[in-house]
Amino acid sequence: MGQGRPPKLSVVSKKHLTKAEKEAREKAENKIKTKAELLPPSFLDIEAKREFKRVVDALNATELNLLDNLDLSILAIYAQSYAQYVNITKQLRTADADEIHKFYRLQKMQIETIMTCSNKLGLAISDRLRLVIPKAEETPKNPFLQFLNEE
Repeated sequence: MGQGRPPKLSVVSKKHLTKAEKEAREKAENKIKTKAELLPPSFLDIEAKREFKRVVDALNATELNLLDNLDLSILAIYAQSYAQYVNITKQLRTADADEIHKFYRLQKMQIETIMTCSNKLGLAISDRLRLVIPKAEETPKNPFLQFLNEE
């Protein structure tokens, strides 16, 4: 049986919540976050470490700050797959006709891994659009209130 939909972050949720419910939800989310400086694992190659650092810098530059050390394994897999994709693409340029099919198959596997990890990390444009913080609506000022306040 399926587990149902996973809960959304309070920033993203469109469900109407009371102030107390919102505060309780934000406190619970902050307890879960384990913010730490993310460093690339030592087993990553040079290209993967560059991509790892680029993604960490880009995601930390956003206001959402959704990246923490629990995402380290997914980010490491993403970075290593990206490095392998770059390497395979370079090898494709000089590959023999017999090897081209093998390299395309390997390239496709890396693309699938990259796409899966990027969706989980919020790297895809559709994920970023869902994570936009809704702006608070301003209540219009009633111009007649100034006459009521004067006595």
